[in-house]
Amino acid sequence: MSALTDTTIRNLKPRATAYQVADGRGLVLEVRPTGQKAWLYRYRLFGRVEKLSIGTYSDVSLAEARDRHFEARKLVAAGKSPSQLKQAEKHRLSDELQTVRGLAKAYIADHLAPLASASRSRDYVENEVLPTIGGKFLHEVTPSDCIAIVECIKQRGAPSVARKVLEQLRSLFAYAVDRCLITINPAAQVRAAKIIGVQTSRSRLLRADEIRRFLTAAETFPTSQSNRIAFKLILLTLCRKGELVKARWEHVDFDRAEWHIPTVNAKNRQEHIVYLSRQVRALFVELKGLAGKSDWVLPSRDPERHISAATLNQVTFVAKRRDEKLGWLADIWIHDMRRTGSTHLHEMGWPSDVIEKALNHTIGGVRGVYNKAQYADQRREMLQAWSDAVDRYMTAQSTVIAGRFPAAA
Repeated sequence: MSALTDTTIRNLKPRATAYQVADGRGLVLEVRPTGQKAWLYRYRLFGRVEKLSIGTYSDVSLAEARDRHFEARKLVAAGKSPSQLKQAEKHRLSDELQTVRGLAKAYIADHLAPLASASRSRDYVENEVLPTIGGKFLHEVTPSDCIAIVECIKQRGAPSVARKVLEQLRSLFAYAVDRCLITINPAAQVRAAKIIGVQTSRSRLLRADEIRRFLTAAETFPTSQSNRIAFKLILLTLCRKGELVKARWEHVDFDRAEWHIPTVNAKNRQEHIVYLSRQVRALFVELKGLAGKSDWVLPSRDPERHISAATLNQVTFVAKRRDEKLGWLADIWIHDMRRTGSTHLHEMGWPSDVIEKALNHTIGGVRGVYNKAQYADQRREMLQAWSDAVDRYMTAQSTVIAGRFPAAA
């Protein structure tokens, strides 16, 4: 029978010299003069006495210590030394953690995995940080390296992403400092306001003629045809870029003309349905042919993976750099498509609640509490009207907006 309880452990007081209290079968709790209480497993293997450190009581509970003790006993029974195996693993991790890539692997597993935002944060690290400094040793990374990464993202027209990547850089190297791998966090010295500028709310939206210019330009962007289609899909469906990037074909119902966005892919963690207009359904059919056997609507070069969240921003950045005639795109970001669609639909006379639901916004206040309507029929009709309006914009020579207004008396 085990001797220790949590109450017993809490009541153990430090003495002038360390002493141990047994829990059973070699598991002991060592109480040190400093007051620290450490779990140890003492065992004999091939006639030699060995000791395994399991952790401190503040970090490892009684139940967790017993679980780890049980696993260690199984190793001993199999003729393996848990202490030596632990040391070998520490040396392996120590070698790996000397580089940014090795650090990132541990950081993602230990720090990001438990978080709800793990997928997006992991993308920032893997797609923005590692391609640039992944091969560097930790002590080689300087504030200038961090600034270069952030500046590059800002220059391609994604300041909000630049700010989030800087946050991940700070957190990544803070993780290294906490583990005594480095003494100074190189990203902590980078001031976002000085590099990225003060964050302000966006108000940019595209007029009808600008929609025509943007979609026409997108047809010639130096990227895959599926990525070119993505720009138009974001505008016509009012979806978020990340929702489209992570879409799988299992989420698209061609018979019902619906695209289901699961909770895990939605920014507000609310399941959402996008009703497909005739034009959007045709675009999805084209994407299906381009995707081949991939499960992803927008596969990367590796069909087992989707494109990164940064790909479409990078496409516009490269397009502007290659063609000076596209300089007018400088102040247009992909997220402006949602604001553009919302504004035009309001001007066309559609109710705000229907538009907000189509945007998958969380309606706040009393209206949000009492209004649980999904407006499925209205949203389907509205998104078809929006696709038809964009078709007219593509051929019209004026910026007149076709409205959904009541007939004159």
